[in-house]
This record gives sequence, structure tokens and C-alpha cells, in this order.
Amino acid sequence: MKQSIEVSAINFSIFRCFFGLLMLPQVFNLAPHVHDLSESTFVFHYPNLAFIEAYSHELIYTLTYLAAFGAILLASGVFPKIGAFLFFISFGYLFLIDMSFYNNHYYLWCLISFLYIIIDTNKSISIIDLIKKNTNKTISIGNYLVFGLLFSIVYFYGGIAKINSDWLQGYPMRLLTTNRAYPFPDILGIFMSYFGLFFDLLIPFILWYKPKSIFVVIPYFTFHLSNYFIFNIGEFPLVMIVAWAIYLTIYKYNIKSIFKDFGIIFQNKINRYILILFFIVQMLFPLRFLFMLDGLAWHRQGHYFAWRMMLHNHEPEYFQFLVELPDLKDKYFVDFSQLITYRQLMNTYNDSYFIWQLAQKLKKDAQKKYKTEKVFVYCLSNITLNQHKARALIKPNVNIANEPYYFYKKNNFINY
Repeated sequence: MKQSIEVSAINFSIFRCFFGLLMLPQVFNLAPHVHDLSESTFVFHYPNLAFIEAYSHELIYTLTYLAAFGAILLASGVFPKIGAFLFFISFGYLFLIDMSFYNNHYYLWCLISFLYIIIDTNKSISIIDLIKKNTNKTISIGNYLVFGLLFSIVYFYGGIAKINSDWLQGYPMRLLTTNRAYPFPDILGIFMSYFGLFFDLLIPFILWYKPKSIFVVIPYFTFHLSNYFIFNIGEFPLVMIVAWAIYLTIYKYNIKSIFKDFGIIFQNKINRYILILFFIVQMLFPLRFLFMLDGLAWHRQGHYFAWRMMLHNHEPEYFQFLVELPDLKDKYFVDFSQLITYRQLMNTYNDSYFIWQLAQKLKKDAQKKYKTEKVFVYCLSNITLNQHKARALIKPNVNIANEPYYFYKKNNFINY
């Protein structure tokens, strides 16, 4: 049987260590938002995941510390697969409790930790190996391949999502530079937009061949460091800076040989099939927007788990729910800001699925309180998106509570 390409485990271990350490602040940044759900009357569940709940503060504390412990095990290299499993299960559960927690980076952390469970993470250099000065360990290059491929997908699909009329006109970056009173805001906003676009589209290919070139290093570090200091996006830029080490090993070898090595290293058929399915999903699922209706940025169908980052600036000019009780000849407005957390509130304005879920809750609450089955719920909305003038996101004359929600086709209540 042909042998796999064995390479130094140093760069793989460096990334594993820093990834684990950088997950600690991410865990403790997410946990308070989960605790805040005790102040909310509603949870925005992902489709078919209503069983994932913040059942108690004790459960949240347990999951938080399990995730942190898993991150430490992964960083240290001591029982790294167990650490990856604990982090994946615990952090993933916290992340999936409420859709308002959605963050592309949180999703990426779950994917990375999942890969660490499947690949040969236990063969990397641990803190014990460092103490014993056993740093000459080798690992199949296929273990580098899975991360190189995943990061390339993230970059490339992030770039694809930027090919839209708003981004090509410099929005929402021009709004950001204007609001922050940066010099020459329009020019700077357009520059940031196009730099981000070309970076995302080109870097996933260039990194495989020229990661050490000064024409790659300077833009790569500039891009991620500027993102870290300009935008409040957590540890993502730092993780991607460390991910550079992955490509420092990959580029030394023939790319075709590396991909052929994939079937050799993962001789366990189950693991191999899991990884093949994993990458098929990662390459196809983000493309579902191609089958969506126009105005994805507006209605946000197909927005989640698709690497659509920093594309939208939604602002509510007017937003309110109206509940009508025909049999009682009564109607009232709902101050829903008192029903949910601030984070949930900020997501409700701009997401049609959030609005639909909240309308279902208002209907059930009214039926229970007023002992009537006939309840109409309307949403009076006037929302701005990037530089566009405000308009109604939801048709004001449609009873949302009586409408189904479709994820892959037109919804009657959305004003497309």
C-alpha cells in the first residue's frame, strides 16, 4: 500500500494550540448571552431544533465550563480528541440554543473542532512532548489538507457573497466610515470593499502556493489585523492569522499528491466517508442562495451557514406588531422590546424568520389570554438596508400568524 506523505507536526500543533486558547474568550463571551435568555419570554429556535433549550442556569454553567475544559485539553494536546469532542458538543449546544446567537465565526469553531475529532489530532505535539523535548513527531499531510480546504471554502464563499450591487458600490463600508468620521469616508469605504472582495476571492488559492511571499504576507496580516481592531468580531482574525502556519507546510508539496494522500491517511472508511460528506456539504450548502429569490440581503432566506459576512446594515425606521381580535372587536400594538433580549431584538428587525416566529408566539399568547381562537397578527415595518430608502419588509395587510414559512421559496407575507 502506498504510504502517506509524513511531515513535521509542528505547524499543525501550533495551530491546534492557539486555536484552543483563543476559544476560551469565545466561550465566555457567548455564555452571558445564553444566561440573558432568562429575561426573555421567547427563544428563536433553529428549524427542527426546538429541543435545544437553555433549560437552567446550572446547565449553561456546566456547558460553559465543559467547553472551556475541552478547549484547554485541545490546546495542551493532552487527550486532544476528547477536548475537541467536549468543545464541539458543549459550545455547539450553546451556539444552537437561539438563532440570535448566530455568528459565522461560531459556526466555524464548531466545524474546526469537529475536524479535530475525526483526524489524527492525537499524533500532534502536546505540552508533554514539549517538556520531554520530543518535537520531532510527524503527521500525515492530509491532516493539514482538511484545514487548508476548509479555510479556503470560508474565504472564497465570503468573496462570492460580496459580488452584489451594494458591496460593489462600497456599502455598507461607506456607512461605517462615515459614521466613525474617518477621513475621505466614501473613498475609504470603496477601498475597503474592493480590498475585502479581491482578498477573499484570491487568497484561498494563493495561500496554497505562495504563503511566504511578501505580496501575500503583508495583505494577509494587514487584512486580519485591521479587521481585529476596526470591527468587533472576536477572535476570528487571530485564528486566521495563526492558520497561516497550516499553509506554510502545505505549499512545499505537490497539491495533487496532497489530495491523493487524503484517501491514504484516512484508512478508516467511516472517517473517510464522514470527511467526504463534510466537504460536499460545505461546498454545496452555501450555494443555495443561487436558487433563492432576488433580494437575499433583504429577506435573509439562505443567509445562515453560508459565510455571508459584513454585508448588511439594517436600520428600523418604524417597526411594530399589531394584534387584532376580530371576535372581540379589539386590537392592540405590542411593545415586543419588553418580551425579548436586546440581542434578540436587534435580529428581529431584519430577519423574516424571526418576525414569523414572534408572530406565532403573539398569536398563541393572545389566544390563551383572551380565550379566542381567531387572532390576526400584522407587522408594520419600515426598514432601511445599506444606502437604500426605507420600505416595508413585511406586507402590512397580511396576517403573518396564519402564514406558513418556506425556507426555499417565496413567502406570501414578505415584501420582496
